Amino acid sequence: MTTPMHCDFSPYDFTAIAIRTSDGRLVQVTGSGLCPTAGWELRLAAGGPGFRSQPGRLRLELRELPPRRALRVPTETTVDVTIEDTRAEEVEIRFGWREGFVIPVREAALRHGPRGAMRRRADAAADRVAASAV
Repeated sequence: MTTPMHCDFSPYDFTAIAIRTSDGRLVQVTGSGLCPTAGWELRLAAGGPGFRSQPGRLRLELRELPPRRALRVPTETTVDVTIEDTRAEEVEIRFGWREGFVIPVREAALRHGPRGAMRRRADAAADRVAASAV
């Protein structure tokens, strides 16, 4: 049996949350994938030349770095990035080896916590979001 060459990703394992700050707006993208072994390094990077091909869409490329040696035990591996962006309504996650997908950006909402403290939470943190293939 051969080890897969890439981690397995689903759009349902990714979220994009917009956080408004006094300096602007940040989009935090987090996700995970099932990697064929432990030790994989995952990174989300701006999608190269023309990475903003559609207004309101932030394009990111998921890059993987496999370990040199590792036991063949499937391992959940996480990835995240925070990007300053004033108008993204959706995030396109692209891969060099397979079809990508698009996830919506959800606005973070402020809510009152214990003792009147303000905390941020995603509007749909507990909900799975619909995604589309690219």
